[in-house]
Amino acid sequence: MSRPRLPLHVLAGVLALASTAAARAAPPPAAEDPRLVELRRLTTLDARAALDVRTVQTRKVGDVTLTELTYASPKGGRVPAFLLIPPGGGPFPAVLFAHWRRGSKNAFLDEALGLARAGVASLLIDAPHVRPEPWRASLHATELPDTLVQWLVDLRRGVDLLSARRDVDGKRLGFVGHGLGASVGGALSGVEPRLRAYVLMNGLGDASTSLELAPPGRAGTLSREEVAALVRRLEPLDGAVGVAHAAPSALFFQSGRADGQVPLARARAFVDAATEPKFAKRYEGGHELGDAARRDRLQWLRTHLGFADVFRFHGPPMIATPTAPGLVGAAIPEWAKARPVLTLPGMDEVRVRRGLTYAREEGREYKLDLYLPDVASREPAPVVVLVHGLLPPALVPLVRDLPAFSGQARWLAAQGLAVALVELGSPATGPEPARWFTDVPRMRERVDAALAFVREKAATEPVDGERVCLMALSAGGLWGLTPALREQPPAWLRCAVAWYPLLEAPGVLQGARPRDALVATEARKLPPLLVVRAGLDTPALNAALDAFTREARARGAPLTLVELPEAPHAFELTDDVEGSRETMRQTARFFEEHLLP
Repeated sequence: MSRPRLPLHVLAGVLALASTAAARAAPPPAAEDPRLVELRRLTTLDARAALDVRTVQTRKVGDVTLTELTYASPKGGRVPAFLLIPPGGGPFPAVLFAHWRRGSKNAFLDEALGLARAGVASLLIDAPHVRPEPWRASLHATELPDTLVQWLVDLRRGVDLLSARRDVDGKRLGFVGHGLGASVGGALSGVEPRLRAYVLMNGLGDASTSLELAPPGRAGTLSREEVAALVRRLEPLDGAVGVAHAAPSALFFQSGRADGQVPLARARAFVDAATEPKFAKRYEGGHELGDAARRDRLQWLRTHLGFADVFRFHGPPMIATPTAPGLVGAAIPEWAKARPVLTLPGMDEVRVRRGLTYAREEGREYKLDLYLPDVASREPAPVVVLVHGLLPPALVPLVRDLPAFSGQARWLAAQGLAVALVELGSPATGPEPARWFTDVPRMRERVDAALAFVREKAATEPVDGERVCLMALSAGGLWGLTPALREQPPAWLRCAVAWYPLLEAPGVLQGARPRDALVATEARKLPPLLVVRAGLDTPALNAALDAFTREARARGAPLTLVELPEAPHAFELTDDVEGSRETMRQTARFFEEHLLP
């Protein structure tokens, strides 16, 4: 049974009230902990020291300014970092990020971009052990204490950097750390009161005991006495030491139920050590955590730092035509904020590999998100490549963040399928309707590139590159069906689905339409096709769809047509009726028939 969920706006109010009440009820501070005294000594900064910020490069990501820079580390060398500043004059709230042990400053870049679109600045730094030479430190046992101290003081200097900027509000600063970054963040919370809210994801509060708990040989050639001395050096740097003295800063602990690196008892001990206000939540999945955790932490930060809402997943959708000219350049329309009407258990807990670059063109990176089903499954999952249609230009960079598309990926992943949610860009070469589809060939090339990339990922991800299907939405029919309609479709492309597909458009020349490709092939050898026709769609769109269907049937193509006579375009977002949900289930059964064993 799925857990009941509060709407996010209700959850925000509950969290805010709970945090305020807990802060008022907080007990007086305990006697000074000698470990805290040592932690403070180790992380003391010289406020007069120059930050010596040096810009490496600055570029625009949409309307967000992303600066790659370095600043001076008090322990020597330079700190590589990304600084993201939203559009406008500020002052903005800001978040400082610390990645997991094997990560880098890139780990939270997509999340920071999402925050920037909500009006939040971010600073993401490389930990000392992942920096380039000659600045790199080591996590070897004997060098670990010095490396952790350097990470802590570098994070504190990061707070100095943010606080010194006129476009940042120094009274609205937060922190997000993952894994080892969360453990370090716990220690930081005891010495850095300028950060008013800390999110600690799958961290350990007693990392110093890891050496004692490790099997023989883990600490190298150290003697028992040397291990004990090393543990004593590490104890002041434990996350539990910091969180025990974090008040009045608020703490949000996130942990995965299947995290093999952080046992449940140690995760609970970290939370138990912390002062109020604090909040802890567990999630399905492992060490990485998923989108449910991401949404929760963004909403929680919003309650403590105060910023615009990150994409909402609740509320009634508006009925809108995605390709209407009036949406070009407009704010995010309501249909794009709506999730599909079919909700399945587990769809919010699937794993997501975010921001995978599958193509580069003219200095621009094209990315996809890979949604992976049940973490307990050991078999590679077949893949559905989700192909979007024509979007208003303002939405193109956001397609992977929009609930209308991520929701599609989630309900499919909950069926046991891997889903590649691909940002394909736009086929438009100008604002006039006659130029909206003039670059369709380039879109088809990107679909091919995404397919090739997903198949290559089978070497490193639990996906089956020999069982792939395409799912094209709306105008995606013009570029998403092409691989399935070739004269010799590849054997690994097992099927194709098109919902309310646009199959003819101005700018797409005769001979380059999906129907033309159908005529030129031996239709009986095509992979199975499923087409959904929305009866209330535009007459021109349905006329082209009908012509395609008649041609396919006349030639013996394996085509299944699902008709929804009373449904509009984008029915799965705007038509919350059983017919919509049953069509989604029928699509899932089609995938099961042709992709699952």
